[in-house]
Amino acid sequence: MIVRSSLLRSQKTTLTIASLFALMACSSAAAPKLAPGDEQILTALKQHSISPDSTLLAAVSGEFRQTHEEWCRNQSTGNSKISFSAVQIAHTLGLNPKIDETALSRVKSAITSISCSEPPMAPPYRCGTGDLRYQPRCLPDAVPMPSLAWSDYFQKTLSLNSNAGFLKLLQGKGFFPVKISWEDIGRYEGSVWGDRISDVGIWVRKTESDPQSAELALSVRRDSNFRDKVLVVPAHQIKVHLASNGSTREVTLAERLRELNLSSASHDNNVIVSNQFAIVPIPAADGKRSSSDTPLRSAFNFSIYPYGSTNYVITDVIEGSSDAIVGPGSHQLLYSNVAGKKAPFTASRAAERKDLLELESKLKAQGMDVDVQRYYLIQVPLKQGTSGVQLSNMGAPPLRHRFQNLGGMADASLSSEEGMPMAAAGAPETMARELKKPGLEKVAIGHGDVEGDYFGGTGFSGQRAEEPIRVTVVYFVTPVGEVSSADIHTFTKAFESWDGQAIWGGSFVVKG
Repeated sequence: MIVRSSLLRSQKTTLTIASLFALMACSSAAAPKLAPGDEQILTALKQHSISPDSTLLAAVSGEFRQTHEEWCRNQSTGNSKISFSAVQIAHTLGLNPKIDETALSRVKSAITSISCSEPPMAPPYRCGTGDLRYQPRCLPDAVPMPSLAWSDYFQKTLSLNSNAGFLKLLQGKGFFPVKISWEDIGRYEGSVWGDRISDVGIWVRKTESDPQSAELALSVRRDSNFRDKVLVVPAHQIKVHLASNGSTREVTLAERLRELNLSSASHDNNVIVSNQFAIVPIPAADGKRSSSDTPLRSAFNFSIYPYGSTNYVITDVIEGSSDAIVGPGSHQLLYSNVAGKKAPFTASRAAERKDLLELESKLKAQGMDVDVQRYYLIQVPLKQGTSGVQLSNMGAPPLRHRFQNLGGMADASLSSEEGMPMAAAGAPETMARELKKPGLEKVAIGHGDVEGDYFGGTGFSGQRAEEPIRVTVVYFVTPVGEVSSADIHTFTKAFESWDGQAIWGGSFVVKG
């Protein structure tokens, strides 16, 4: 596991982790004895130039009180969940936090201006212990060795974060490459710690049949992990797809939560959204394959480590959604649920997956919001300290590798190569040198061979915490030549498309 250092104060921090630790939350905090009344809330809002009528006051008073209670628990540091609720309150009051830069700060100041009825306890601290399971392991002798060409392409793709040319392109747009993405629901202001924090990685296998051959893929975020720039998006924009017996049913996230008995009274109108691009290696065709051959693909799993909290996780791809309960203890792998069996996800060049492209076209014709390239990872927070919840625990990634350059922009001086990774053996050489031409190709996500029973966990019904949901949106691409400015333009357009759906965007963790 990654130790989040308090020294991570810079957007360009580089994490170098030689050993891995399992971390858990070690304390809790008491709630205040008294909640502010409507008159107190109205007075606090008016002091910050907000004068709601009785109808609007009634509409926000419940969330205001709940957010004030959260503030009192963590008064010494603040918490990103408070800022999330402040965005919702401002929006309900008719303010526009997306345009009015003062709206969020005024609502938040109103919340924090009301004194707590008793001094808050200190926020949770973290204690780490070594985990012997994460000692180096050797690959079994029976696993076939990958070819040298594939191994070279595989490593070059995963090492883009130490390539000077690639970093220069990203720096021009303020984008950041990471191997572990911090997907936090609740983080203390100006800190790497929090009471609802998760680390997410994408583990791509060099050999599909060997889970121990997996290594961390690279993701490109629109901002650094430390700043955690996010969007607040109406929840109805997020759709979940339930596939069964060859048919797909689309429901909104709120509808799915009601089906699972995981609804929240105040935190289901909007969700926290972060978006990124995952760059994964995929074998290239050698020119001798027939149209009936199995599409070339790479198997991968997301892993998630939610530290001291427990989350209900929904993953959603073109073939449908899968559910799992994750909690403290270790990184846990997420699989595709294939008729009750677990299977790794797969990445193929979209042009090779005619079946998935046809499925996408069919579902879009029915009015569904689907994308062969898109992976949703939806974290629904469960109550802290609840007994009876059983985690999925379907496996852990091979955390034997030394993690380098995980958390921020890599040092350009580490690279001795100016070019991007070349396409694997058989790819056209003409695609490797034209910087105006895209060097990243769209990927279609499917699933691989089943590897055992799927267990999603139990005991979650009715255990939803009154906290926001975080949706991580990942678009998959693969190198077919030199990464170019055209690719960065594609990233930018995808990020901007989500901006248009948001009611607010910025950082709840770092000001400015």
